[in-house]
Amino acid sequence: MFQIKNTFALHYLFGLLLTQSPMMLAQTDSLATVRLDNFMLENCKRTYTEITAPAVQKILKHKAYHIELQTHNLYGNKTQRTNEFIVVDTDSLVTTFESIKTNTQLPELTSYIEDNFVLNNQTAQEFEAFLDHIYPLPDWKPDKREYFFKNGKWYFLRDAYFRTKQGFEISIDSTGKIVDICYKMKWDEPESR
Repeated sequence: MFQIKNTFALHYLFGLLLTQSPMMLAQTDSLATVRLDNFMLENCKRTYTEITAPAVQKILKHKAYHIELQTHNLYGNKTQRTNEFIVVDTDSLVTTFESIKTNTQLPELTSYIEDNFVLNNQTAQEFEAFLDHIYPLPDWKPDKREYFFKNGKWYFLRDAYFRTKQGFEISIDSTGKIVDICYKMKWDEPESR
């Protein structure tokens, strides 16, 4: 009986040490936390600006924001570094739009489009303006934007390298409702204009 109690006590003590030691090791000195927070407040400035462009408000179900984060006075350097990005607020989560790498399916972006938005000849220019706000082209890239409808899909050209077109391929149903958005790094020749 003594051996059972002894084993139980050792397991209890071991469990207690195992659960408490990470918390003791991970705690940061509260004064250091205050100093670090003050440093960030003094050297970082962030700005949230709602994107109120009519195309974005008409096409997107949720609000989108442009965030600018400026850091300065780092490493004794008086220069300033700025990072900019676009986020969407889904009312339950703030998240960035999907990252485009190579051929990229964009199911989240597709789900953010208003259910009653119809993509057709009259609204294609608005959709291009929407893309300009959500996935802006870098200033250093030449402006290769164009859009067209071919073989039952909409294409929004954003870039071109060595005569290959890159951009968004939008699949629509018979009513013009967007059912799929994909970014393609190279369009097949029959798809090109």
